[in-house]
Amino acid sequence: MNESLKVEWEKRLKLCAEGSKLWAEGSKLRAEGDKLWAEGSKLRAEGSKLWAEGDKLRAEGSKLRAEGDKLWAEAIIELHGNITLEWKNWNNKTQTYECHLGTGEVFGQ
Repeated sequence: MNESLKVEWEKRLKLCAEGSKLWAEGSKLRAEGDKLWAEGSKLRAEGSKLWAEGDKLRAEGSKLRAEGDKLWAEAIIELHGNITLEWKNWNNKTQTYECHLGTGEVFGQ
């Protein structure tokens, strides 16, 4: 066997062995990445479920608010007839507006 080819063959074997080690390490990292990706997918799915439940509760809350507003408007019409009613001055603490009636009365202060 030619000595110079033998030397080059040994160099090749060393480089291939080092390449194989790096390949295996890369595969481990990819496997860990796959696990994290799957965990992230599970968390995203759980988050989506919670968002959907939150949306459902908010829709129910909106329905109840509308029902309350309807009852309020009907009570005003029954007591005062067809007068103006205006919602003003949002209150972050109570999460409501004041109701200003055409009679000058203000509710929700």
